[in-house]
Amino acid sequence: MIQPQITPKPTRPVEPIRARLWDFLGSMRLAISLLSILAIASTIGTLVKQNDPMVNYIDQFGLFWAKWFDMLGFFDVYNQVWFLIILAFLLLSTSVCLIRNTPKMLRDMRTFKEHTRTNTLRHLHEHQEWTSDSTLDELTKNSVQVLKQKGYQVRAQQNAEGVYIAAKRGRYSRLGYVLTHLAIVVICIGGLMDSELSIRAQVHLFGKKPQANTVPFAQVPPDGVLPIGTMSYRGDVKIPEGAVTDVVSLTYNQDSYLLQNLPFVLRLNRFVVDYYSTGMPKRFASDVTVQDKQTGETFNQTIEVNHPLRYKGVAVYQAGFDDGGSRMQLAVYPMSGTVAQPAQIDATMYANQTFNFAGEPYTIQWREFKPINVEDLAQASGAVLDSDSALTHAMSPISKNKALKNVGPVMQFVLLDKAGNALEFRNYMSPITLDGVTVFLSGVRSDPNKDFLYLRIPADSEQTMGDFMRMRAALSNTGLREKAIKIFASKMRASQKEDSLKGEELEKSLTEIMNLFAQGGLQKLGESLQSKVPEGQRDAVAQTVTRLLEGTLWELLQVARVEQGLSVLPDSPENSKFTRLAIVGLSDAFAYGAPVYVQLKGFEQVQASVLQMTKSPGQFWVYMGSLMLVLGTLFMTFIRERRVWLHIRPNGEAQQLILAMSSTRRTFDYHRAWNDLREALRSVT
Repeated sequence: MIQPQITPKPTRPVEPIRARLWDFLGSMRLAISLLSILAIASTIGTLVKQNDPMVNYIDQFGLFWAKWFDMLGFFDVYNQVWFLIILAFLLLSTSVCLIRNTPKMLRDMRTFKEHTRTNTLRHLHEHQEWTSDSTLDELTKNSVQVLKQKGYQVRAQQNAEGVYIAAKRGRYSRLGYVLTHLAIVVICIGGLMDSELSIRAQVHLFGKKPQANTVPFAQVPPDGVLPIGTMSYRGDVKIPEGAVTDVVSLTYNQDSYLLQNLPFVLRLNRFVVDYYSTGMPKRFASDVTVQDKQTGETFNQTIEVNHPLRYKGVAVYQAGFDDGGSRMQLAVYPMSGTVAQPAQIDATMYANQTFNFAGEPYTIQWREFKPINVEDLAQASGAVLDSDSALTHAMSPISKNKALKNVGPVMQFVLLDKAGNALEFRNYMSPITLDGVTVFLSGVRSDPNKDFLYLRIPADSEQTMGDFMRMRAALSNTGLREKAIKIFASKMRASQKEDSLKGEELEKSLTEIMNLFAQGGLQKLGESLQSKVPEGQRDAVAQTVTRLLEGTLWELLQVARVEQGLSVLPDSPENSKFTRLAIVGLSDAFAYGAPVYVQLKGFEQVQASVLQMTKSPGQFWVYMGSLMLVLGTLFMTFIRERRVWLHIRPNGEAQQLILAMSSTRRTFDYHRAWNDLREALRSVT
């Protein structure tokens, strides 16, 4: 039996792994995928503010998503390992594309492809055939002339079969491809040069250790300081007037930093701030002296916004300004007890201040001091001054119309007791007019993620809080309360205003009202009315109680002033309004939460300049890459490569002409150019 012979199928040769890897790295799909991922990551890095404190992200996204986003590196996108790896792979992929395709494109730019076969021309979309009675030389000469007039480079050669004319224009469009791909390579190199690769490498490979944010600059050990030769960095430094620095702080992550040595020493001689009439800063500049560490050479320069100092590869920008350790005079008023006079304390901004009150130690931790503070007073709301007011949002927005005004110095601090309980305050030095009344504002909050609630203390006729504090201290003094009750009761009887209260009933009622108010303010009085007075009579009784409370507190203030050797205040609408506001302020003080009120009485300002220092060796290459990208795009968009072939072959007594044209893009302009060229050549042949 004869077995059929099976012919094996030819097997496709297996490409080496190196060749397949080379093809993969140079593939367009990989490059587009990497560009897409980088575009998404860059969008996240643009929309999400980078390197903010974690508490801000928790407040914005919630605890669950903030943790996930932090794990993915969305809060510091451009310095993540995965981002830099993608950037490096894009650099590699684009470089492979250039290596593979650039030589071929440069050869295509030089060649005319004059050896294209006639049958090949017949398969192009744009081709035309016709015959002519002119001689071969005439046809060649006229065709070459027309092509040159149309802007083509022409090459003609003759052989036994006829004349082969090849023409081309727009050959530099191929440079667009080369320039755009080269631009990506250059930009990636510049981006990697300006990344934190050199900083991370020193931490992971050379033993540098980031320091906790709580560690002062002066206590940073040598392994927390980077050398002058670090390739690139970006950091901030705050310099008070008259101080010097030769380091800059670099944020490593949200909890730690590194110090970077500078190649020079910078001294801030003077900081200048100019303001608009509204109090907004118009111009701020730093007059500095720079001393080279190596040569000792010194020079002076003024650093302004958009006018940085550049020296030895380091650019110093004016980023802002802050307090540099201003010296302040404080008045610490008791918020309980019978003492009205404040304790005088001298303090320095950013230096913790300790003091004792009622035998207990307290510490002030400073957060901010602004001698000029611009507020939008059109957005200052007025809480209704009634028994339910309590601490109110004095600066909550209710209007879209802005009325910017400088309301004077403001200080922000945290008050700590010995148990570590903390309250944050924001106190204004000068009284502010809100809702037609002049008050001192003190903002308080127990949670830094919440808004401040403001206590309003009415200003007296001398624009101080002296009378308010006298009234508060006298309210805690039983003897002064009884004296004021007797004076007010006698005046009431003399004016025969309270006929319903006979004998000692008036004094008893006034004593009960004053005692309840001294224990808990208007809230305590309101609770007493709800428990003792029928609902239908509460409004009338509340009006009477409020009138009696106002009159008694007025007499209490007069008694307190006489006790301190001050003159008695006259009865006037202004003083009556002050008393009503003081009632609300005294009532709100029970919710203030602090044993003292800290008022700024005076200060000696010390300014500090906030400078940003950057070393960006890749900046030039990024700019160069951007320019190359623009040029490459213009080359590809506006320069069209077109190739024309004309074969003239003798055919008996006539000549046969075959014309063809091709282009990388068959656009409307291309078709019009084809029609024009075809008609021009037929007219001369």
